[in-house]
Amino acid sequence: MGTIEAYETGAGKRYRVRYRTPDHRQTDKRGFRTKRDADLFLATVEVSKATGEYIEPARARTTIAELGVGWLEAKRS
Repeated sequence: MGTIEAYETGAGKRYRVRYRTPDHRQTDKRGFRTKRDADLFLATVEVSKATGEYIEPARARTTIAELGVGWLEAKRS
């Protein structure tokens, strides 16, 4: 389970979500305008961890060009 905490910016109040990844490292995402948005994000993270569908945000940014090489190699053999 993660935590949600409020903080102040020049643009107003924002919320930060802190949670642990499946490999037990702590990470966070911030900038939510409402506590409800932060709650919903945390709920989706917890469900994806429970179902085994969690993908680290850095790995989600992989391009098709990077994935294509491995996929083509697998198709050839």
